[in-house]
Amino acid sequence: MLMLPFLPFENADNTHGRWNASGVTFLGRMPAAHACQAACVAALGSDPTLGCTSYTYYHAGHYRTDLAESCYGDSTGFWRPFYSNLAAPTAWGNVTSGQNAPEKFVTPCASQHDCSFNGECVASVCDCFPQWMGKNCGQLRLAPTERDAGLQPAGGSSWGGSVVRSDDGTFHMYAAEITHSCGIVVWLSNSQVRHAVSTSGPLGPFEPRDVAQGVWGHEPVAVRAPTGEFVLFWTAHFGRDVPCSRSACEDCRGGGTTVGGDCLPDTRCTYSPPLLSYMSHAPGPAGPWSSPQVVPSPAGFEGDTNLAPVILRNGSLVGLGRPPWVWRADDWRNASTYSLQRAAGGSTVEGEDPFLYADPRTPGVLHALSHAGGWDSSGGHVWSTDGGHTWSGFPSVAAYGSLIRYSDGTHASLSRRERPHLIFDKRGIAVALTNGATDHWPCTHPEVCPRDHCFTALQRINQDG
Repeated sequence: MLMLPFLPFENADNTHGRWNASGVTFLGRMPAAHACQAACVAALGSDPTLGCTSYTYYHAGHYRTDLAESCYGDSTGFWRPFYSNLAAPTAWGNVTSGQNAPEKFVTPCASQHDCSFNGECVASVCDCFPQWMGKNCGQLRLAPTERDAGLQPAGGSSWGGSVVRSDDGTFHMYAAEITHSCGIVVWLSNSQVRHAVSTSGPLGPFEPRDVAQGVWGHEPVAVRAPTGEFVLFWTAHFGRDVPCSRSACEDCRGGGTTVGGDCLPDTRCTYSPPLLSYMSHAPGPAGPWSSPQVVPSPAGFEGDTNLAPVILRNGSLVGLGRPPWVWRADDWRNASTYSLQRAAGGSTVEGEDPFLYADPRTPGVLHALSHAGGWDSSGGHVWSTDGGHTWSGFPSVAAYGSLIRYSDGTHASLSRRERPHLIFDKRGIAVALTNGATDHWPCTHPEVCPRDHCFTALQRINQDG
């Protein structure tokens, strides 16, 4: 195991496509990742800003034989680990990238913009907030977490969790649940929205309670209205037949799917009705929920929009979704007031699954996390200073990657780390990150994964300065 302060990311290629870029140095061929780390420090220096900011080592079994056993060092602070989408797990990966003490990286700045609004510009240097680190303060400072955190139902699967705080101090998670103990490959046929509760604080444990919205429903996002209501946005289909296979998959065991018959992965669907976004609200976290209202989708777009909204103090709404679009409403309760416009600077928003939130420290700034898209295990961060019309970001740093560290000193790599959501304390400060993830690594394609069991991962975010 590589020792800190370098954070080792398995099957993550931070040098992909940059082998000849300025600041990237070929350090030779060597037998192991720890030798590559040592060579990077020896050649470039140990300073986490000006020296070896990261290394990439291609193991002997790497699918590109010309790169096998090669070591590269990077002195730029760039951190966008590439997670390959190759279909065959045996050919994929075999590469390790290590990041050198990103919490100590120093970014020159002229304003908060240079610090991604995740820190202050003090004496021309970014002073990142405790929850953020790295180049331009663009990387979440994730901390070791209990292994059973999040929502990990025994014998079942869940996929991403949106969490809101109740007035009594309990925390309520709304997660996609794959019914009949199936896994993520049949999400299009088996998904419903599960309500889970933590009475022990934002880190859980979260215990499953009622079903907030039945099959078929997916990608829930929960927010609180300024008047106290619990408001749920999710993708749904209320037809007689479920999407994809028309019938739910029932031939599953322990959160894993056997593909065939009615158990069709989303790559082989035979029935594709429009997947619409809906909104419903309730006086309490367990309902009763109002009749669902359809939220408009972009013209000609019939897929799931991944809509993620915030409700402002005056009752108006701003939302972000794909391809990317911005939703607006004068009254969050009334779907007829919702309108859409394309997001300016939308190319900076990562591929899917945006999570939108208002900056608790700098009023008027909106932030968004999103999943990089495809089967990648990393996410991006962007922000807006004009109410969501225009979005900015730094593509040279990822907000999170595959690595999750546990409080017992071990670590693991999460495959398909998607559906990012932040959990906030009563001050509005982020205390944890949740994701939908699979626990088999690597898992690169729905029809070749060794097992498609999925769960809602939760990782604590640093709070110390």
